[in-house]
Amino acid sequence: MIADASGPVAPETLRRDQRERRERIIRAALRSLSNSDYDRVKVLDVARDSGVALGTLYRYFTSKEHLFAAAFLAWQEGLQRKLDRTAPPEGTEKERVRDVLHRTIRAFQLQPQFFRVLVVLQSASDPYVVDIYRSLDKAFIHIVQSAFNGDTRSDADHQAIIYTLSAVLDGGLRGWIMGRVTIDNVYESIDSAIRLIYDFSPAAEDS
Repeated sequence: MIADASGPVAPETLRRDQRERRERIIRAALRSLSNSDYDRVKVLDVARDSGVALGTLYRYFTSKEHLFAAAFLAWQEGLQRKLDRTAPPEGTEKERVRDVLHRTIRAFQLQPQFFRVLVVLQSASDPYVVDIYRSLDKAFIHIVQSAFNGDTRSDADHQAIIYTLSAVLDGGLRGWIMGRVTIDNVYESIDSAIRLIYDFSPAAEDS
């Protein structure tokens, strides 16, 4: 079952009670995903656990993918707040970037089912999922940018660093959840990429 052709209710147009209901559904989806893999979670169970009818849930989300895209965004925003609160205030950019990315890997290491959801979302064609995925990209950029504070590199260089590290992280985690590499390999691949960026560039910082 999916929402009708008019699409889901836009979050920014919701009344307070509707926003609370939508958030309750997202929290129920997060709880379900925390205890099980995406493929095993049933939307009907999420509706039941959030105290709404299935038809009501589909007023807010077009599909299971849309629901869990919103849930993943909430999870990532929580991770971002945690990283912002504990981001290292000192050290070289290289050290700060490594710290932030290691903690990001650790979050997925503790809850690998969330990365499996991300893989599903990457190939989703639902336009509402695609829109949320853009927000996920922006959130990841913010996470890495938090380590750039005070650095003198150009914006173009920083964008290239983010793009490179994002690709390495995605490839490593994808290989890990498929059983092709260990989680230690993921940490090592990020460390290798960081060394190549910061130790072999003209503007390299001391390691």
